[in-house]
Amino acid sequence: MRIKHIAMFAAAAIVSLSSVAGPQGAGKEVVTVHGSTAKQVRMPAFLFDRMQGEYSMEDGRVLNVTGTHDGHARSLYADLGNGPIEIVHVGAKRFVAVGQDLSLRFQGDKIPDTVFVRDGGAREVASTQR
Repeated sequence: MRIKHIAMFAAAAIVSLSSVAGPQGAGKEVVTVHGSTAKQVRMPAFLFDRMQGEYSMEDGRVLNVTGTHDGHARSLYADLGNGPIEIVHVGAKRFVAVGQDLSLRFQGDKIPDTVFVRDGGAREVASTQR
């Protein structure tokens, strides 16, 4: 009988504590999540000009890299057939898309002739020759 009373007391204590440990004022708290972002590196003007062009992908798609400039501000955009996405220079002819899991790595001495595209993590989609 005594064990039954101890078990009931323990169960009541657990229920009581779990209701106290629950969220207080649910919906009133704000949680801010900061994702890791690649640090943008200043892009030289010659690199801006050389990256632009049309690249035929091995999987049949066409990658269009275009650019816009407003004074000294230069922006590059990559289009894999679903609309242009802004890409930022992160160093060594590498670019990442703004707000998406897409990265481009260009190869070539003066003018890039090969681009490696990674879409969705570390999976390599295709490489191409211009």
